[in-house]
Amino acid sequence: MNLIKYIFRTLFVLYIMLLFFFSLYSFNSTPIDLSKYFWIIRIDRIAHFIMFFPFPFSAWFAFGGKIKKQAGKFAYFTLLITGIVVASFTETLQAFIRGRDSDWIDLLANYTSIFFGTLLVILIDKYANNVWISRLQ
Repeated sequence: MNLIKYIFRTLFVLYIMLLFFFSLYSFNSTPIDLSKYFWIIRIDRIAHFIMFFPFPFSAWFAFGGKIKKQAGKFAYFTLLITGIVVASFTETLQAFIRGRDSDWIDLLANYTSIFFGTLLVILIDKYANNVWISRLQ
């Protein structure tokens, strides 16, 4: 495995560890209050969106080649489903942790984030090669 793949895979593992930490840690003993609103959206929904948005990118940079090789034309769908599974798992685990609540709106924020992140990965993967390769010639 070359150095770039190793770095991306290490960063992906670190991201997953941080994702689980922030999803499962109870912030009750801290001064952090995510129940306030920013415009009309509760801040914890924004936090969920921000936490899960990097998932498709980090997974794609770490394992995109393997995903394409094994899933073929379903590579992007596999990426989306994997993100949904991780988001569902973390949200389900929150129901069993004191000081955390499992909420379907949080889950919706997670899914929305993963969906838009996957769309961006598709756009980048499809069109970035065309833009940059044509400039190099």
